[in-house]
Amino acid sequence: MNVNFDRQYKGMPGINNYGSDSGGKGILAKKDTIQTTNNVGQYGENVTVEFSGEGMAALGKGKEIMQNDAGKKENSVRDARNTDFAKEIIDLSRSASYLPEYSGIYEVDKAIATALENGSEEEQGFVYDIIRQNFLVADSSTMTEEERQANISLGMKKAEYAAENMVPEGQKAAFLDAMETVAKLAAAGRADEDGKMNYGVSQGSYLGNGSNLKNTTNSLEMMKQMDPDAYAEYEKISRESSNEDRPLNTLRHLTQWAIGAATSNPNMVAEYEQNAEKYIKENVKNQKLDMTFGNISTESKSAFMDSLKMFQSNHPNFLGEVLNREVSLQFWNR
Repeated sequence: MNVNFDRQYKGMPGINNYGSDSGGKGILAKKDTIQTTNNVGQYGENVTVEFSGEGMAALGKGKEIMQNDAGKKENSVRDARNTDFAKEIIDLSRSASYLPEYSGIYEVDKAIATALENGSEEEQGFVYDIIRQNFLVADSSTMTEEERQANISLGMKKAEYAAENMVPEGQKAAFLDAMETVAKLAAAGRADEDGKMNYGVSQGSYLGNGSNLKNTTNSLEMMKQMDPDAYAEYEKISRESSNEDRPLNTLRHLTQWAIGAATSNPNMVAEYEQNAEKYIKENVKNQKLDMTFGNISTESKSAFMDSLKMFQSNHPNFLGEVLNREVSLQFWNR
């Protein structure tokens, strides 16, 4: 049994979303506002203002100067906006997204890791981003269920692109099968009233990487599923401990529980793993996948983007946050 300490020591920040005025959803929600004031209007509606010929000529010259200044200002605003856009383009190769994202189904996770083990960080980041952003999203509150399923469909087209362009020939089929299983696991997931997702299988706890990936048991996840009272106590200890004491206090509780569980119920690990296998057999294997993005081209980056932008143009209010993020990925634009 392996005691997993991720809960205490994970400090990796998430990948930022960019955009809208609703707290970072979408892309480029900044708005440039130019405010003008009518000075004549301040005197009332019944004031008559007369200009001489010279005055009119001066006004014309002033208008020309103002137009030039406005043009310069508009160019300056546009340049600033383009600079902001360039800053907000998501560059997977400069983020931590190349770090693995696992489904919790060991054979599937190993097949994906093996297919990617000789790939670049950019390629690994692209694939694991599919799992994070299209498949196993943690929070679906910004999407309808129809959009969530369509997001999974988009992920599968990206997986097809990855298989064609990143995965060694002899591993393409195994890779695509594995990604399809993760997509089905995602499709079978259920959201609570706040949009938090439950996919029925705990994320895996592994040692090693690539083809050397080894399966272990995540004791905290096992506690959560097999002994809810002990997990509630764990949460209480975590909540009531100071920042300095929390790691040691929660570790002590988890370790004592693991030792006691191994003694009182030697079959707990097997039962825990069988629960996951039963869920997969009953809910995942025969799950149907959405085909909203089935016609997206995977021939090349430009073909993929062209067909995706066409879809976005034809469905401007559908899955906006996801599609805005996708078209902003530097991966597609270099």
